[in-house]
Amino acid sequence: MRTLQFIAHCETAPHLHDDMAVSKQVTQLLAEKLAEYGFETLSQSGEHIAVSVEQHELPLAVSCQHQTEQGHMVCEISSYPAEEQDWLDRITEQSLLNQLAQAVETTLKSQHHFSDFKWDK
Repeated sequence: MRTLQFIAHCETAPHLHDDMAVSKQVTQLLAEKLAEYGFETLSQSGEHIAVSVEQHELPLAVSCQHQTEQGHMVCEISSYPAEEQDWLDRITEQSLLNQLAQAVETTLKSQHHFSDFKWDK
């Protein structure tokens, strides 16, 4: 799992008036833009996006939530590998996670009301 923290500047974006609006906007933005990087987003459920990649059955997910204590948004990028995964599948999974992480960061950085990006592992 990879975790990206960033700040959403609600004062510069009136449509981001509360935590739920920010989470919804981030989720919609990612659902629309990740296709540009070769990822297909599947049905959304609140703050969660299921993501797939052509020719790979690896289930990936992006979940974005607001953390009010620090004032940061947090997006978690997760995969759900099979327990009996061989070494080649693990390498493929890690590569796909890294590609998805880069796509998420690039998409969010394109928006002027998000800043201070930081990855946690």
